[in-house]
Amino acid sequence: MCYGHHRPRTPGVTMNRLFASGLLAAALLLAPTLAGPAVAAPAASPSPKAAPTITARGDIVFLGKDPWSPSGPLEVTVKNPGSTAAKGFFVLRLPRNADLTLGDCRTVQGTPRTWVCGGAELPAGGERVYRLVVASTAAEPVFGVQAWGSVAGRDAAGVTDEFSDFRINWPDRTSLRLRATAGPVVNATTTVRVRVTNTGTFDIGGYAIVITTPTGVRVAAPACSDTGRMVGVGCEILRPSGLADGATDSFDVRLTVTGGTKTVKLSLAPANRYTNKDTALTLRLSGAGGSGAGDATPPPSAGPTATPTPTATATTSTPDAAQLPRTGVSGSTLGLIGAALLALGVGLLVLRRRLLRG
Repeated sequence: MCYGHHRPRTPGVTMNRLFASGLLAAALLLAPTLAGPAVAAPAASPSPKAAPTITARGDIVFLGKDPWSPSGPLEVTVKNPGSTAAKGFFVLRLPRNADLTLGDCRTVQGTPRTWVCGGAELPAGGERVYRLVVASTAAEPVFGVQAWGSVAGRDAAGVTDEFSDFRINWPDRTSLRLRATAGPVVNATTTVRVRVTNTGTFDIGGYAIVITTPTGVRVAAPACSDTGRMVGVGCEILRPSGLADGATDSFDVRLTVTGGTKTVKLSLAPANRYTNKDTALTLRLSGAGGSGAGDATPPPSAGPTATPTPTATATTSTPDAAQLPRTGVSGSTLGLIGAALLALGVGLLVLRRRLLRG
């Protein structure tokens, strides 16, 4: 019987296998270090937001009429986009110096200038328009400024939609021209013919004439306002009717005059509203009568009483290199890897020579 005999392995073959095994082990050990940072799994996308049950939108508000406390209508449209009928409420927020003076609303406790309004039944896909009145509550007349309010729909369960903004415009500054003529004083009475022309570019809701009266002069008609702004000084006559651009408002003021010749001053109010100079004049009251045109008084400052808050300008900046985050393998790590590979190679080379010698 013939037996096959096993061929002995040479030292060189053994050495080559050891060398290959060593390199493979080194690669497996160093693979996590050489590999880049693990990429995080993408975050799960949030589920789409449910459609709002009730929505609300507010229209722009123009304040007018009384220049000391202008007011204007606010229209809010409430919609039911759902497929079934539902009660439609809305939440109203107003800025500082604005208040709600008319509307089917109730205040929200602990939240200033916030109301919950409405509540009518709305059919599926239906809507309703609510008409409110907003007024300025600023202590002094304000002109040429804007502010923003907001509304949000709400259903009967209290689920509130996102708020949407609407703009509130205070009256703009403009120009009015004042002229007046006084008749002669007869039986201690004179009549002053006043003419006010709107020389601006838009209609105004109202204005006032202020008559500063010295001792011995009293305004008999029309009636002075009861605002208390001219108590002990003179008379304020409100002209609440609108005045179109280019139009002239003419009316008579009857004065009682005692004690000889007197001088009275007439001026348009509020003074900070007008951009022109001919808004004030003086009249000399005597038996011969008199007339006056607007005095060349300095115009009021161009800025409104309430200055809007300036809007911050967005800027883009590039961070310094030292502030940038470091990613990947650092230089020191690569140096250690190189040293380890070099030591491994030297060790394997020494081992191979020893096996060859043996």
